Amino acid sequence: MKIKSIFTKQLLLYVGTLFANFILVGMVLSLVYTQHYMDETKEDLINQGMKISKEYKRAYFTGDLSNLAYELQILEDYMSASIFFIDKNGVVVLASPGIDDAWIGQTITNQNVMDSVLDGQIVSLEGKINGMFDDPVLTVGYPLQTEQIAGIFMCTSMLEIERSLQGMYQMGFFILTAIMGIGIIFVYIFSKRISSPLLQMNEAVKVIAGGNFEQRVEINSEDEVGQLAESFNHMAESLDKYEKVRRDFIANVSHDLRSPLTSIQGFLGAILDGTIPHEKQEHYLNIVLEETKRLTKLTNDIVELSRAQTSTITLEKTRFNINNLIRESIERLEPQLQKKDIKIDAIFVEKETFVEADEDKIARVIYNLVDNAIKFSEEGKKIEIETALKDNKKLLVSVKDYGKGISEEDVKYVFDRFYKVDSSRGKDKTGSGLGLSIVREFLLAHGENIGVKSEKGKGTTFLFSLKLADKKP
Repeated sequence: MKIKSIFTKQLLLYVGTLFANFILVGMVLSLVYTQHYMDETKEDLINQGMKISKEYKRAYFTGDLSNLAYELQILEDYMSASIFFIDKNGVVVLASPGIDDAWIGQTITNQNVMDSVLDGQIVSLEGKINGMFDDPVLTVGYPLQTEQIAGIFMCTSMLEIERSLQGMYQMGFFILTAIMGIGIIFVYIFSKRISSPLLQMNEAVKVIAGGNFEQRVEINSEDEVGQLAESFNHMAESLDKYEKVRRDFIANVSHDLRSPLTSIQGFLGAILDGTIPHEKQEHYLNIVLEETKRLTKLTNDIVELSRAQTSTITLEKTRFNINNLIRESIERLEPQLQKKDIKIDAIFVEKETFVEADEDKIARVIYNLVDNAIKFSEEGKKIEIETALKDNKKLLVSVKDYGKGISEEDVKYVFDRFYKVDSSRGKDKTGSGLGLSIVREFLLAHGENIGVKSEKGKGTTFLFSLKLADKKP
């Protein structure tokens, strides 16, 4: 069965990793603790062998065997250890009560062990010691080297050791199981925390795909998932803003199309049915002509923007004087300037400044920016057009008005197609919101860009760059 849920995949991955670590840690701890416990047992037997050796030597010289018998009893009762003594020939000469008396007088045949003990070495081995014990034992041989006794052998049952280890294994298993259970709980919470915003985004995408751009996801972290959620919300906000702009544009364009068409239809109908007398027909025909020009401009703007955004702009670059182009644009806008009593200050960095660009496209850029500045300037104000050099490679052109300015929120969208800043620049009731979009697309086609700086109540400045033309020799 194919697992589709990222939460399930993540949970299984983490739980599987925990389980593998659980087994690995359990095996390592088991080996380490078993070895440690065996070493500790051997060390205890060696220490007891040392005590017994001292007691035997003391008993040998004093003839008092009470302390030796006591030590043997302690060793057998509390450590579950049996003891036997051998002479220099490997013959068992003495044994604790835990060993059958039948073994006294018998020889231990493990020659390597016997030789090592007789050489004064401490040895250890596991087994049944020639069948002396029914079950395997851990045996430690300790050299004594007296006339009667050559070595002491202490034997403790491996079954007892394994039972002790089994208890520790069970305790360790319960502890590791508890830790793993707690780990699984944390993994579940962590996986939920990661997958939850992703699932929310998945559901939100479905909602947005259905046309509802108001959907948002909750941000609960600052990691990559939180950043993704924040980017998603920003995308949804942009889509929502764009959708509102699109609806507004459709409404505006519909109104802009309907109004002149209604006027044209009404005036032409009145002329044809004789409602408008012959002597006034020229006046109303001129109104019809202006309305057709308005429709033509709107249609051309839409077509130009469509071409620009589908990368079909054809540039015919030439070398021309930008100062003259600015002056011509100002002259074309003279009627609008006079109507609002607006003055334009043109400040040129040089008497003649030549750039390399498509002159018609740049003329449209300057015309749109200045026309835009006139629309949103108060009567009696001024507009400043200024050029400046940058690194002797670029020319910067700025158009500044002293109108109401644009809010910080609206500045982000002024170059978006169809966008009209109704709140702060609402005097433009006839525009379609395409002028600045066309300006940006024309400049992008030149490999240049345009920026805007604005402050509420103090005006707006648009700044764009152009490539300087090579100076003629």
